[in-house]
Amino acid sequence: VVLNRHYTYNYCSPTRASLQSGRLPVHVSMDNDEPTVLNPKDPVSGFAGIPRKMTGIAEKMKSVGYNTHMTGKWDAGMATWDHTPMGRGYDTFFGYYHHANDYYTEKLG
Repeated sequence: VVLNRHYTYNYCSPTRASLQSGRLPVHVSMDNDEPTVLNPKDPVSGFAGIPRKMTGIAEKMKSVGYNTHMTGKWDAGMATWDHTPMGRGYDTFFGYYHHANDYYTEKLG
């Protein structure tokens, strides 16, 4: 992946969703919602984070034989197992799901 321009928002969720999905944030996630937010009237894409019908970078890489591992802050959805890194195609994950972690106290802040 070659990034030769500045592609970021003033908070992390849209940029993370964009990097994971390969799509512009406007098509994925523009909000910095709590990761467990859901809209019960929309069981397909009514969750915070990347909609399940969108393919992510880990799923694409895994489909051509790569092992996939994620470390760090996910913050691209965790309302269901399918929204977590393992549900999105990563073999392993070591990090935080949430966007409000304090790395020193290890609590939400």
